[in-house]
Amino acid sequence: MNTKSAGWRPRALAALMAFGALAGSPPGRAQEAPAAEVAPAAKLSAELAAQLPQAFDYAFVLVAMGRLRATLLGDGRSPGPSVLNQWRHARALSGPQDRWVTTPNTDTLYSTLWLDLSRGPVRLSVPDMAGRYYSLAFMDMASNNFAMLGRRSSGTQAGEFVVVGPDWQPPLPAGQRVLRAPGHDVLVLARLLVDGPADLPAVQALQDRFRVQPLAADGERAAAPWEAPPPLAMGAQAFVDMANLMLERNPPPAYEEPLLKQWASLGLCGAGCRWSNLNPEVQALWSRALPELLGTLKAGLGGAGVVVNGWRYSQPDLGNFGTDYHYRAQVALGGLLALEPAEALYPNTGVDDSHQPLSGTHRYRLTLPAGGVPVNAFWSLSMYQVEPDGKLFFTANPAGRYAIGDRTPGLQTGPDGRIEIWIQHDAPTRADQLANWLPAPAGPFHLVLRAYEPRADLRDGRVTLPAVERLD
Repeated sequence: MNTKSAGWRPRALAALMAFGALAGSPPGRAQEAPAAEVAPAAKLSAELAAQLPQAFDYAFVLVAMGRLRATLLGDGRSPGPSVLNQWRHARALSGPQDRWVTTPNTDTLYSTLWLDLSRGPVRLSVPDMAGRYYSLAFMDMASNNFAMLGRRSSGTQAGEFVVVGPDWQPPLPAGQRVLRAPGHDVLVLARLLVDGPADLPAVQALQDRFRVQPLAADGERAAAPWEAPPPLAMGAQAFVDMANLMLERNPPPAYEEPLLKQWASLGLCGAGCRWSNLNPEVQALWSRALPELLGTLKAGLGGAGVVVNGWRYSQPDLGNFGTDYHYRAQVALGGLLALEPAEALYPNTGVDDSHQPLSGTHRYRLTLPAGGVPVNAFWSLSMYQVEPDGKLFFTANPAGRYAIGDRTPGLQTGPDGRIEIWIQHDAPTRADQLANWLPAPAGPFHLVLRAYEPRADLRDGRVTLPAVERLD
């Protein structure tokens, strides 16, 4: 068991244990316990309640990725805006209207490709990027970056490679790079840097040159059945059934099989588990516990990692989480589809230099040292409004600016090389501060600094960001 996920959230666990003890069946009636000795109902309910927090954390990202897949591809009953095994390109930078994923960036154009490798391998090709920053993150349904292509990892020259599923055996073409996915469902998320509105046509032309095709000359096999559980709302039944659907389509690694065997009594095991097969007492346990369990993740990115000067830094296992299921769930809520630290760091904060929550009712200044942020690609500071459920999205402002960074036109640098960023709801009254103004919403907000291709001194903590200084 992951020690980071085992002895946590005592209040929530105590409440669940109390509920479990009360939810037992009448004396003499036992709950179902697949692949385990049947225990008295009250004892079994208490044991299940104790297991529920970690099972929830484990399943949360599967549900988040399944919901995203269903939103973009359709749920088996109605189509979505994306098509399986075809690229879908965003043609404009993200803004307040974009809520398909939490904490979007406004530095790059996104391109997404959903693969179903049960239909057979696919061949992907990318054009020559001529030195432009780009990345292709290959993500499994646990949101792990199992492969990465791009400027840092493979250069910017044109390339071709083959993606295969976990059980594909036939010979593959010689001389081509092969990426073996851990499951049949894969999301490829491409980010292409845009240097301002005038650069958009050039980036769009590069997107148009992305290619994907089945490897086999005779086409693809029939797709595996897919029908997302209705509704997509985060109810207990939809949560359990979506998690099982994703596990059925994407069997977990061998080291997780003992956990799923243990959680079968909670209805979480993949193909053999469904909400409709659960004991009514266990259904009641899920329904009662789910709102509080969701609440434990509400801090999102602000609830995990090392804090320095109020900034919370990504953990080393970001993007390849291993058994750190609670952190994985926190990131899935606050920053789903995050890159691994070698590709990007995401220091974030919601407090000022006095550890008070950031709010548009106050004015702030962030002073970056000479040279800005040590990166090999670029950096930007994004402003997000905090939603009631903890998710972070851009909010409209008169300046139409949602981030500021080293590529912001007219960014002012002081005589000593320092960069002062003015963070406030209303525009600064001093004209010389307007170029470095990051508009804030009227209420609570959160800041995320993106450092792409961070240098070693930023990754290892030798360089840290200063606190956000409150000015009033």
